Amino acid sequence: SIRRGVVDMIGAARPSIADPFLPAKIKAGRPEDIRECIGCNVCAAWNNLSAPSRCTQNPTMGEEWRRGWHPETISPKESDSTVLIIGAGPAGLEAALGLGKRGYDVILAEARIEAGGRVSRESRLPGLNEWARVRDYRLGQIERLSNVRIYLESEMDAGQVQEFGADAVALATGALWRNDGVGRSIRFPVPGCEALTPDDIMDGKRPHQPGSAVTVYDDDHYYMASVIAEQLASEGYRVTLATPGMCVASWTEYTLEQRHIEKRLLNMGVEILTRHELSAVEAGGLRLANTLTGDTREREGSVVSVTARLPRDELFDALKGKISVRRIGDCFGPSIIAAAVYEGHRYAREFDAEIDPDGVPFNRTRYSLQH
Repeated sequence: SIRRGVVDMIGAARPSIADPFLPAKIKAGRPEDIRECIGCNVCAAWNNLSAPSRCTQNPTMGEEWRRGWHPETISPKESDSTVLIIGAGPAGLEAALGLGKRGYDVILAEARIEAGGRVSRESRLPGLNEWARVRDYRLGQIERLSNVRIYLESEMDAGQVQEFGADAVALATGALWRNDGVGRSIRFPVPGCEALTPDDIMDGKRPHQPGSAVTVYDDDHYYMASVIAEQLASEGYRVTLATPGMCVASWTEYTLEQRHIEKRLLNMGVEILTRHELSAVEAGGLRLANTLTGDTREREGSVVSVTARLPRDELFDALKGKISVRRIGDCFGPSIIAAAVYEGHRYAREFDAEIDPDGVPFNRTRYSLQH
């Protein structure tokens, strides 16, 4: 467009964060090597929080000086170790790609019929189609590496992992949403609560029949509850989104999406109840309590609980102390997708390396103001 005189300049802030070499790759005729921005605005969120910035697609962002991570280069392998990675979600794929680029032999085993883990599942929810780019970029790069092999529909138990005999094992088995109401505000299981979860909805399970009442209870405060509410509303359910927060999806204020999310839900007819905690689930309904007054209200219908996640670390418990094994991504600590990708990349960078944990300070530049 610039060459043809259509425009004088193309500004690409977030795309340049996701891939600083985007223009060079276009010029070289390598568009397939571009890490496309997924538009999650995590970079903006950390900036708005006055915290070191991160990028879901580019885990080296912000670590160029502190850790010496270059977005396009990585040091060669230090040994002939074979690495077995269990789980081909964002952490597992990124770890496999990084280790493969270093020259290690990598076997990536995935229990499901497709790679991608949570990004594949979440990308089918309303407005999250771009999440699939996290999977697609890494699979496209891994396909070129003859030393990385991916096996789908290959769930492994502790005995099989030990029998495999890899020199090192990384567990990237992800996390599962809780169904008992425990989250940021409620620290103990809600009486009677065995609710549906986002995992259930993504697996195709539904509360009763379309047209029935459903309360989506959000104590996660990011995007998941709102997209679950939108999905169910689009299928004809009468949806209420209840949250102990002061607004819907409060953390998305940092990603600059909150207003748009709430407006979209209201336009779809979703009822919104803020400052309400889930206090009990009973036959045919639930009870909510106002977080300020304690007043309760009864609601009919089913509950979808979007609160907290638990790491799927049973395999780690069965293997620790027997072989060299490490958890990465949501299996280690459930978090956002960017954190899982970062964990996978860090594992690949630091494998077989001696790292001084005190040798990676942040660069805090100080300026003197003239009076």
